[in-house]
Amino acid sequence: MEQSKRLQYLDLVKAFGIILVVLGHIEYISDPLRTWLSSFHMPVFFIVSGILLAHKQEDSLSFDTLLKKKTRGILIPYFWFSLLYFFIDIFNVWRGKITELTFVKDLIASATFYGVSVLWFLPALFIAEIGFLFLKKKLPDWICLPVVFILAILSYLVQLSVKGIYTAHESSLVITTLIDFLRVFLRGFIAMSFVGLAYTLYPLLLRAGSFSLAELITGIVMFLINMFLSQINGCVDFHYLVLGNVPLFYLCAFLGSASLILISKNIRMKYLDPLLFFGRNSLIVMATHVNTYVLYAAILIAWQIDTIVTRAKHYVFLFNIMAFTFLFEALIIVIIHRFFPFMLGKGTILWRKKD
Repeated sequence: MEQSKRLQYLDLVKAFGIILVVLGHIEYISDPLRTWLSSFHMPVFFIVSGILLAHKQEDSLSFDTLLKKKTRGILIPYFWFSLLYFFIDIFNVWRGKITELTFVKDLIASATFYGVSVLWFLPALFIAEIGFLFLKKKLPDWICLPVVFILAILSYLVQLSVKGIYTAHESSLVITTLIDFLRVFLRGFIAMSFVGLAYTLYPLLLRAGSFSLAELITGIVMFLINMFLSQINGCVDFHYLVLGNVPLFYLCAFLGSASLILISKNIRMKYLDPLLFFGRNSLIVMATHVNTYVLYAAILIAWQIDTIVTRAKHYVFLFNIMAFTFLFEALIIVIIHRFFPFMLGKGTILWRKKD
């Protein structure tokens, strides 16, 4: 029962995380709000990933088994959603919405694992998990985490070095492609630091026990501190490795993520089944809400409602966008699980893997 409870509130954490991701892609939110949510809305997924690695004791599996498992669960979805984006791009070229050059760039981004739009997250997660588990198997426990953070620091320094080269040669498809391919690994190594930190802190973050008022208060305090510090660091972007003040970035990312974990662990879940549903299917929401025009359709509907309810406040407009986005996403989730489970690495086109 305790094992199930732990996994359940991690689903709640992922649900809150994916809500923040979707909210962050709405251009009509305020700058302070965007700055706050960007401070931890991507790191929280890597932190949850690290917790689950420890929870499932995946380091006890052989590396070959891990490689197959992570390929099936991460890279296969990356392939199928990239293919979906490919056909959407073809349609957009035909409509004149994007140029042939943009189409080629997107094709290269998919092939090199740089990722089109939000799909950058999946190769980063793959590298972070596989990289950390590899180091965990090869290195003594006391040195593993320091090595992970050294790799993250070096990755960020390399990113700063190549940033100027990229800008100077932005018209060269060859140079920009090579740098983007390098950034695939830089993202992964920085993400690995969150995976490793969460794996190490697993006993603390997921301590056994029922409701804890102290944990709940600690989570709320962390939440408020994160809101304050995030405004000092400014808006960050894990996608493009724009991190601002790096120590402050890590502090905000950890405080925000830990606050969601502690709060989720100590709130009643009786009426939160819809959120748990989206948490369990956060990968689908992540991959489909932007490039399949789900969010765009929700914005159009919200605009139409605004023309009818003319006195509605701005937060009502945002609420309508979020409500319709997740309504559409619920339908997409059901369709994918029912008819296209192979997109999630469950079986193949001709064979459906039993749950």
